[in-house]
Amino acid sequence: MGHFIADREKLHSNLLGLHVQSGSWVTDENLHQLAAGLSAKSSGLMAATGRAAEIIGSKLRLQAYSLTFIDAFHLVAWTCAGILLLTALLRQAPMNFAQISLLQQAFISSQRNKS
Repeated sequence: MGHFIADREKLHSNLLGLHVQSGSWVTDENLHQLAAGLSAKSSGLMAATGRAAEIIGSKLRLQAYSLTFIDAFHLVAWTCAGILLLTALLRQAPMNFAQISLLQQAFISSQRNKS
């Protein structure tokens, strides 16, 4: 499961990163608005822009992790459904626990007959 989560996180990070590019009006607008909000508590415009970029990056990581764990839950659900289906299709075992007492009685009677 750990390998699956690591691979899916890389995939979702890459896919989300494709849509967050410098020069894209959505990305630039979000970065400028967030930097404007952070400029009052920062030492300058460059520091505010850096903090805004870090916040956007952390939001992307959080979104990638969320998508990854959704995929992991889907994997577990489909695996459980497959195992339940496989269990439903199994044939009855040739010997079950109800027959053990009969076998014990047959063994005891065969031992008595030999003696």
